[in-house]
Amino acid sequence: MEYRIPPGTEAVEKLEDFIVVNRLAPNTRIPSERDLCEMWGVSRTTLRQAVDTLVGRGVLYRVNGAGVYVSVGKKNRNMVGVDSMVGELRQQGSILAKKIISVRKVEATKQISKKLHVLLGQEVYEYILLRKIDDVPCILETTYLDCERYPDFEKYYTDKTSMGRILKNVYHRKQISGEEHISVTYASEQEAALLEIIPDSPLFFTSGVVKDEEGVIIMYYKQLIRGDKFKLVSRIESE
Repeated sequence: MEYRIPPGTEAVEKLEDFIVVNRLAPNTRIPSERDLCEMWGVSRTTLRQAVDTLVGRGVLYRVNGAGVYVSVGKKNRNMVGVDSMVGELRQQGSILAKKIISVRKVEATKQISKKLHVLLGQEVYEYILLRKIDDVPCILETTYLDCERYPDFEKYYTDKTSMGRILKNVYHRKQISGEEHISVTYASEQEAALLEIIPDSPLFFTSGVVKDEEGVIIMYYKQLIRGDKFKLVSRIESE
């Protein structure tokens, strides 16, 4: 029996091809449902499902009463490799900014002591940051560092300085490797307000540690990442 591509899948592919072939720039309105249905001989139900799929992927977006438009596109966030996320986003042409929402010294909980390899109750720095990309809040980040290993860190780290550069130039610790875990969660009201999204919107949740050249853990971090702005990319290289 001959296999045929389902109409919905075919409509998604045709829409994607239409955007590429016609070189539609971001924020360009695509043709109306009626025009596309006549062009491709598909039903409105099938076309709407295809549009819904591409809206969910971040390829298109809807404006109530004004039609469907081509999105700017999601940014890549590499899941494998030593290069920092900030460096990769800059290579993608993004304008980055961060705001330190909170900085304090806290006692290490069981989770923090396990991740940082410090004693339970030992004092650690807790930084809560909001990262903006092209002036859009996209990442809510919490980072923990050992106060004993990095004394006076709060004197050096500000909205305008780089954590990686401070660790390298002041404390002579270079970020070399790391381990990261990724799952999906949903925004609380407070998280949604900071990220300027609707409560219960899906978010990527990542947590991990960063190590120096000697394999010593430098920091433990957690990030909430807007799923409508990012796609996670894994690079695989054969030996």
